[in-house]
Amino acid sequence: MIDFKVHLENDIVSLVQTEENHFEGLYTVGSNSIIWEQHLDKDRWKLNNFRKYIDGGLDNKEGCFTIIDKEINKIIGTTRYYSFNQEELSIKIGYTFISQHYWGTHMNYQIKKLMLDYIFQYFDKVYFDIWKTNYRSQKSVEKFGGEKLSLEKNNKYLYLIKKKVWKNLISTQS
Repeated sequence: MIDFKVHLENDIVSLVQTEENHFEGLYTVGSNSIIWEQHLDKDRWKLNNFRKYIDGGLDNKEGCFTIIDKEINKIIGTTRYYSFNQEELSIKIGYTFISQHYWGTHMNYQIKKLMLDYIFQYFDKVYFDIWKTNYRSQKSVEKFGGEKLSLEKNNKYLYLIKKKVWKNLISTQS
């Protein structure tokens, strides 16, 4: 069976399982209100709301990754797998934020590539829930080959990346 609580890394970034002692470093990044302006929960940058967000990651049965920039050995955000579907053999990726300093760089791609390469060893489908107003994330997932399936009742778009689409995208970039 798949182990969701792994350590993933490449030369640029390390994804380690989030621990309580990461909270201060995560909040240093996540307390920037601009990060949350396209989210439904625009106040996630406030300490109590951010605490609930991180607690959700710590309690997530599929784990939660703290993202570390290996060049400077600094916490720059978080992401996670969630909503494992045994029948469909699929998973969701989300609850991601990275420091505004990394927006428009290759960092989000490096993070998602690690996660997708790992998970596609086991599954053929990965889903993303993205707030209707989170245009940055929608654009990013579409660059990864994500297909917008529907607008859900919770004001989130459901995106799907299929293993075959991902592998074709990666092979054309090599």
